[in-house]
Amino acid sequence: MKIPKIFFKIFGAIFILTAIYILFVFYFFIPKIENKTIFLENSLGQAQLQKTVQLVDSYAENLQEYEKMALQARKDELKKLTNVVYDIVEMNYEKSLQNPNNTEVLKQNVLDMVSQIKYANNDYFYISDYNSTLLSHPYLQGKNFSKVTDIYGNLIVPKLVEIAQKNQEGYIRYWWKKNTTDNTPYEKLTYAKNFAPWQWVIGTGVYIDDIHREVQKRKNEMVAKLKQILNNTKIGNNGYVYIFDENGNMIIHKNKELEGKNFSTYLNPGKSTYIIDDLIKAYKSGEKTLYYNWDKPSDRGNFKYKKVSWIEYEPHFKWYICSSEYIDEAYADSENLKDFMIYSILIMVVLIILLGLYFLKQIFEPVLTLAHNAQEVIDGNLDARYTDKIRDDEIGLLALQYNTMLDTIKNQMETLDTKVQEKTQKLTVALHEKELLLKEVNHRVKNNLNVISSIIGLQAFHNNDKNMNHFIETIQHRIQAMSIAHEMLSKKSMLNSLDVQEYITHLVESLIEAYTEDPSSCKCIYDIDNLHFDLDTLLSCGLIVNELVTNAIKYALNQPDSYLKVTIKKEGNTIKLSVKDKGEGFKNDKNFGVGLELVAILAEQLQGDMTIINKDGSEIIVSFPDPI
Repeated sequence: MKIPKIFFKIFGAIFILTAIYILFVFYFFIPKIENKTIFLENSLGQAQLQKTVQLVDSYAENLQEYEKMALQARKDELKKLTNVVYDIVEMNYEKSLQNPNNTEVLKQNVLDMVSQIKYANNDYFYISDYNSTLLSHPYLQGKNFSKVTDIYGNLIVPKLVEIAQKNQEGYIRYWWKKNTTDNTPYEKLTYAKNFAPWQWVIGTGVYIDDIHREVQKRKNEMVAKLKQILNNTKIGNNGYVYIFDENGNMIIHKNKELEGKNFSTYLNPGKSTYIIDDLIKAYKSGEKTLYYNWDKPSDRGNFKYKKVSWIEYEPHFKWYICSSEYIDEAYADSENLKDFMIYSILIMVVLIILLGLYFLKQIFEPVLTLAHNAQEVIDGNLDARYTDKIRDDEIGLLALQYNTMLDTIKNQMETLDTKVQEKTQKLTVALHEKELLLKEVNHRVKNNLNVISSIIGLQAFHNNDKNMNHFIETIQHRIQAMSIAHEMLSKKSMLNSLDVQEYITHLVESLIEAYTEDPSSCKCIYDIDNLHFDLDTLLSCGLIVNELVTNAIKYALNQPDSYLKVTIKKEGNTIKLSVKDKGEGFKNDKNFGVGLELVAILAEQLQGDMTIINKDGSEIIVSFPDPI
């Protein structure tokens, strides 16, 4: 059998789609995956760096908190001890007030007593005057310390006197040797309190090297924990985290030969700069990344492997924390993933082609037969049927539905034209009859309204009661407002859409003609949008305009330079209807009669509201939702 064209088209489409897919994978997807893999590898290294930094920060915070609490405890202790001596001085001062002649004796007694007081580890108290001369001290009594400094050049006693005079009390820290046999300076914390009546500064101090030792001990324990954690941490296959301080001391490193040593003189392989300087420079530049050559744990001393380090700084310990990765390892993982994807795609493509050939063979034979039969139907043979064996699948269902469809089409074709013609004729007649009926109804309603108006007018003619005649005239105009709408409806082909502008203009002109002797003298301005309402809405608007215009003609248009303005505008989803005159406005309640009550009722029926503005004449506004 000749291979049909559909086979080549479908197989060609499969081949083209497969080729496009392969090209997409090779030139877009695989590079993306490759870059993404490298990015993830880098992200893993940077994430490990951030975790290490957070861990070190937490250790630093704990050490700072311990040191802060320990120093505060020492401060509280110094303050309490000094207050004891301060109370003694204050007590003797009060005695001197009772016996002023004995003041100098009392002062000397206090100084002698304080110089003899010792506590704890041979710690002592001192008293200085405002000139920084030690008035009481177990070893240096009488010495002037105005120019004596610690090993860093910081004044000691003058600083204590300054703080005490300024703040009444305070602390300073300085470096001083402990005794004559040990010339090593240690940091000391001293408290001073001002006793102004005798111009004395009283205080005591303690060495805090024990706090420094405890902090260092805890820091060493922290470093040991960090080593244990980081030694078990790998980035890629051979990457690791290392830490060094700003002096070039390697705190933690994977290479135990380098750990604990100062590497500030190690050159950056292949360059004339030191590796520590390049790392610190990379951090301070803001890039926080350095690419360089280094050796591997499996190939020590061979500095040929490209490597990247990400750098962060911990200010408390003055440490630089780095995570590093070998670049070739990141690319190796990417290459492995790339090879796996390529082999998987090639296998999948071969399977798709083989399966496509098989399924095309199963499909194209019955489809070719159906196509041949369909061509016969196009040529006018409605008896062409699928006569091969109907298969139990979608193709077989298609063939069965094809035969059924032809049977249905043939039967329906025979009766469709007749039914369409009959139905069309009936609908045309019914529509014409309905339009005639609606027009006749509206015509008769208009005539009946006119008859009612005439009967009422005849009654008014025979009635001499002016109030009754006024009432009858008002009713006639309301009937006229409804009659005009029905007259428009009887002449329109669109029975559910009446022109608002045409209706209102006609109505107002009818009212002016009825109520004025010279209609041309009545100035009326129209500002009406191009709107169309149904009959109910239009009648309500007409009755509102009838009442408001009638009221304006009666009470406002009899004034010089007066005019009447009728406005119907659409603002968003709201219709605003207003009647404004240039008359005298509402001076009292005499104009608020049945007419305005009717307007308010009609506004409520339209689900709207009525507003009266009594400024420069009068304006009545009715706002209601757009009925469309």
